Amino acid sequence: MFTTKTISPAAIAAVALLAGCATTVRTPTETVNPPPSAALSTFSSFELKPINTSEICAKQSGGDVALAAIQTRIDSGLGSLVKNWNEKKNTAASQKLVIEPICVDIKLIGTAKRIFTGALSGSSAVVMKVRYSDAISGKVIAEPVFYQRASAMGAAYSFGATDRDMLNRISDLIVSYASRNYPQAVGGPTGLE
Repeated sequence: MFTTKTISPAAIAAVALLAGCATTVRTPTETVNPPPSAALSTFSSFELKPINTSEICAKQSGGDVALAAIQTRIDSGLGSLVKNWNEKKNTAASQKLVIEPICVDIKLIGTAKRIFTGALSGSSAVVMKVRYSDAISGKVIAEPVFYQRASAMGAAYSFGATDRDMLNRISDLIVSYASRNYPQAVGGPTGLE
């Protein structure tokens, strides 16, 4: 029988470190998002909504900060795409496409906490989906899911840089999916490796 006297402090620290590296963010199972039912260019106008956090969002530590940062990046990247598409005015189509990012699950370890507690704070991760739907009928033409993670150890070694970079990567995946599926419906990666 083991007692605390027979277990070394190094073993206790190792167990605590490994336990802290875990994250409870629900990981998607697919590595590839299916294509939308139609190329995005078949729509004549586009509306980008703010991130929906009221449907299914499981915000953990740092979730609000992370969502604000992702919203800024989506407004810049996807917002620019939508603006360009609206300026093209596809006269052959008359439908409006609504693009709605949706928070599924999010955890972000802040820089101060990461520096102070390192890997013991656990991993940061984010799961988002984006609903593309016809504005009139409400028919969903695509609902891709995106995932990114910053490992506890890597984030500790980088003093939180990988935590912050995760927010750029998730935004880039969302913008890339929209851009790739504008000329033709091809799908795209979820970000799960």
